[in-house]
Amino acid sequence: MSGILGVWNSQIPAPWQQMLQDLRVLGADGCGDWQGCSGQLHLGRTQFFDTPESCLEPPVIEYAGCVLVWSGRIDDRDAVLTGNAQPKTDGQLLIESYRRWGIDCIDRLVGEFVFILWDAANDLLLVGCDSVGSRTVAYSWDGQTLLISSRVLTLLLHPQVSPELDPLYLANTLSSLNGHQPGSTPFQDIRRLIPGSAIVLRAGQFQLRQISQITSPNYYDTTRSAQSYYDEFWDILHKSVKDRLRTVHRPCTTLSGGLDSTTVTVSLLNQLPQIDAFSTVTDIYPEFDERESIETFLHQYPQTNWHPVNSDHAWSFSESRENLPTTDDPLMTCTLAMNLHLMGQIKQQGFGLIFDGEWGDEICAIDFPDLIQAGRWRATQQYMQNQGRSWRWVMCWEIILPRLMNSWQQKFVAWRQPVSLPSWLTPDYVQTSPMRMAIEHSYQSHISTGLSTNLSWAMSSGYSAAIMQAYHLIYAAHHLQATSPLQDRRLINLMVNLPPELQIDPTHEKIFLRQAGQNYLPPAIQWKPKDNYFDPMKYAGLGQGQPVLEMLDRLQDTACLTGLIDANQVEKMLLEYRAGYAESYCPGQPYRNQEANQLHNLFNFVNWHQRVISC
Repeated sequence: MSGILGVWNSQIPAPWQQMLQDLRVLGADGCGDWQGCSGQLHLGRTQFFDTPESCLEPPVIEYAGCVLVWSGRIDDRDAVLTGNAQPKTDGQLLIESYRRWGIDCIDRLVGEFVFILWDAANDLLLVGCDSVGSRTVAYSWDGQTLLISSRVLTLLLHPQVSPELDPLYLANTLSSLNGHQPGSTPFQDIRRLIPGSAIVLRAGQFQLRQISQITSPNYYDTTRSAQSYYDEFWDILHKSVKDRLRTVHRPCTTLSGGLDSTTVTVSLLNQLPQIDAFSTVTDIYPEFDERESIETFLHQYPQTNWHPVNSDHAWSFSESRENLPTTDDPLMTCTLAMNLHLMGQIKQQGFGLIFDGEWGDEICAIDFPDLIQAGRWRATQQYMQNQGRSWRWVMCWEIILPRLMNSWQQKFVAWRQPVSLPSWLTPDYVQTSPMRMAIEHSYQSHISTGLSTNLSWAMSSGYSAAIMQAYHLIYAAHHLQATSPLQDRRLINLMVNLPPELQIDPTHEKIFLRQAGQNYLPPAIQWKPKDNYFDPMKYAGLGQGQPVLEMLDRLQDTACLTGLIDANQVEKMLLEYRAGYAESYCPGQPYRNQEANQLHNLFNFVNWHQRVISC
C-alpha cells in the first residue's frame, strides 16, 4: 500500500518532507514528489512495489498530459486497454481510463485503488477511490486549501489542520454504539473519501461527488437455474483470485476452518499447484480452536501446506503497541495481538501477500426487504418461520417503518431497541447533542432496507473504514499486504443481484456459499453450523495482566475525557470485572459481553489518544 500526498493552494508553507517521511510506513521502495501550477499544487508518493508493473513506475507518473500519484492495483486490465500494444503500468492504465471516460472512470475500473490526478489542460484536480472502499484517503478543505493524504495523522503535521477531536465521532466511540458516520475521522477538520466517490477541484471550485454505488435490480431473472449462479460465483471468484496473484510477493492464506476462508483457499488451489495456509490454534480455549475442521479440509486438499500458530498468550492488550505505528483511529479489534503474532510467523517464513475470507458474512446476508420487493412471499414466510417472527412484525419493521418520517422511526426504534450506554458516562454528557445524535444514528441502523443498501453502509461507515485503514497500516509496517477476493466489486455485484431465495434456508445461514461449495468443500465444513463464538482473547486481556491496569492510571490524565466519564466508576467496574473473571470465568461461557466491549473500546481510546498527543 503506497502512501500518497497532495497539497493545493496552501496559505502556509507545508512541512512537505516531514509529511512524506510520515508516509514511508506505507511504502519505502521509492519516494518522489512533483510541484506544478506555479507552485500552487504539490503531489508526492512513497511507493510499495506490489505488482510486477509497479516496479516499473516512478513515484510520480507523468503521462498523456496528466500527473498522477496513486496506490493500489487495477484488475480486469483488458477492459481498460484501448488497442495500443505498448506495455503499460497500472498507473498509465488509470490515466488512460480517465482520458477515455472522464470522472466516470471510477465507476468503470475494477480493483483496489485510490488516486490524485492533475489534468492541467482542464485545470482539474481529481481525487477518487474504488467503489468497494478497499482504499481511501483523508482530506481537509477549508474553502481555499485542499490537503490530501493516505494517513489522517499525516495531515495533522500541517499547521492549518486543527487536532481538535470531532464531538460526534468521540460520542460514538465512548458509547460503544459504533455508528460512526461515513467519511468521519476522529478530527473535526479531517474527512475520509467514501467508496466510489470523488473530489473534483476545477478552477479552484470544490465538489464532492458520488460516482459509483452498489445497486440491486427491481426484478430478478426467474429463468436461470440455481446451478448457473453457483457456476458464475466460482468463475468470478477465480478471476478475483487470479488478479490478486499478479504480485511480486509470495502469497499465502489464513485458514480458519469456516466457509469463507476454505472457499478462498479452494479458489487459490485452482490457480496454484499448492498454497501455504496459516491458522491460529489454541490449547487453552478449545471452543476457539478450529483444528478439527481444518484437518478435514487438509485431508481433501493435501496440497495445502498448513502452518498452525499457537496464540494462547496473544490476548488483547498483551502486544507492545509502542512498536507499532499510531493508527489513524482509536478503534481496534480485540484480535490485534493474535493477528500480530500470525503476521510475525508469516513474515518470518518469507510471505508478503495474505489472502483471507473477509466479507463472506456481509455478502451472504439476507433481509426481508429483498424478498418482499421481489414478491417472494413463500420464501418470506419460510424465513419468518425460521426467525420466529409474525406477519405483524414484518409489516411493522419491513414495510411500514422504513416509510415513516425520521422522527417517527426514531421514536419507534427507541421504544423497541433501547440503547444501553456505559454506566461511566456522566448524566450531563449523555444529554449533550453529540451523544443524542450518536444514539439516533444507532436507532436508524436497525432499520433495514435490503442487502445492497446494507452493504453500501458497511463499506462506507466510519467504523468499517477505521478498522480497515488501521489494519492496512499495521500490515504495511510489517511489509505485508492482506486482500480478500470476496471483497471484489464483480463478486459483490453478483451477490446483490441474486434471487433472494438463494440466500434463504430454514436451517442454515449462508446457504448460497454452502450450496456453491457442494463439489468443492468437505461436507463437515459445507454444513458446519455458523457459531458466532465469543472472543476469549478480549476477556483474558481485560481479566488478567498488567497493561489494562496501566491504562486505567492513564485515564485520569486524559484531558479530553474530563466531564464526559466518571473515572472512579470505570475503575470500580473494571476491578469488579476482573474479580468476577477470576472467580467465575468458564471457557465457552461469554463473560458479560456488552460490558467487556465497552471497557475494551474505552481503553483502546485512552491508549490511542496518549500516543497521538505525544507525537
